[in-house]
Amino acid sequence: MMNSIVKENKMVSSYFLFFLVHSTQTGVLFLQIQSTIIKGAGHDAWIPILLLGIMMHVLFLMMLYILKNSSTGDIISFHRDVFGKVFGGLLNLIMATYFSMVSLYVLYTYIDILQIWVFDGIPSWEFSLLFSVLIYYIVVGGFRVVTAIAYWGVVIPSFLLLSFLYLLDYVETSRLIPLFQYGVKDYLLSAKEAAPLYLGFENVLVFFPFIKNREKSTKWGHIALLYTTFIYTLVTLFAFIYFSQEKLEHLAWPVLTMIKMIQFPVLERFEFIFIFTWLLVVMPVICIYLWSAIRSIKLTIPKTKPTYLLVCLLVVFHFVNNQLTEIQYSHLMAKIVDYSGLIFLFGYVPFLFLIAVVRKKLKKGSKQIQTGEGKSQ
Repeated sequence: MMNSIVKENKMVSSYFLFFLVHSTQTGVLFLQIQSTIIKGAGHDAWIPILLLGIMMHVLFLMMLYILKNSSTGDIISFHRDVFGKVFGGLLNLIMATYFSMVSLYVLYTYIDILQIWVFDGIPSWEFSLLFSVLIYYIVVGGFRVVTAIAYWGVVIPSFLLLSFLYLLDYVETSRLIPLFQYGVKDYLLSAKEAAPLYLGFENVLVFFPFIKNREKSTKWGHIALLYTTFIYTLVTLFAFIYFSQEKLEHLAWPVLTMIKMIQFPVLERFEFIFIFTWLLVVMPVICIYLWSAIRSIKLTIPKTKPTYLLVCLLVVFHFVNNQLTEIQYSHLMAKIVDYSGLIFLFGYVPFLFLIAVVRKKLKKGSKQIQTGEGKSQ
């Protein structure tokens, strides 16, 4: 089915699905997760990351099935079709709240990185105001502008991976041996901590109608998930052979600590370049989540003005970044985002998938009964 209500001039080519999926999965968590997951399965913790990446393909197929069985090819209409206008609309608003929360959290954490590593004397509200203006112009430009940011947010930062070649002289591959020395509980603990890494591609449920040739574009989504899994596994392995387990457990930002070791004759603080370039990585995450939230609200409450809604959300973002600067708020937001995302991805998506399967079978059975009655008459 997947009947789209989106005009063709607002759509993007199918291969952009690769950039949209991968860009939403690469954020600030990528810079610090290595020190968290190693507390479970130790230097074997890269294995849960790899297995989780494979599992994402199953969840992506579930999402596609849900979209295929919605009236307009997105989760917003699926909620309305299945749960009705009122309860379905409430679910859309809850989902929009989740999207907004993730967008806020990514912005909040990136500003935190800037203050810790680069500009410790500049208050949060100045960064927040600057980024809010940038986010406004990107999101208000529409989905095609957001997609363009996602494209550059994948292409340009990819060159940063070459910087790890400089550190090859300092690694010890023996730290990965022996393999499979931990129990199932340890691997599950690492998997639980690593799972939020893959959050982001659930936005497909909202923006998929904006992709041309949707039936043929799904391969780009799978390629993006493979690429994300490859990058995460590679960088995690690199961190594990660069640091000892005892040291890695006490590092807040392992990737940035590694990058800090890189020095050139004309550039001593290479991590500054890395952090500033990482803005291109986090900006697509912020904008795509925010765009998805606004679209969810707009289609649920048609009288809502998207521009006014965007301004209101950015005002909330600015207030949080300006007033809630204590570390306990950062931990609280991290927990809310992680648990909400995991419930949405590993609980709600399979639940909707089962509903879509049952709903389709019931429709098929109803048609067969009607066909049988017609023939008997």
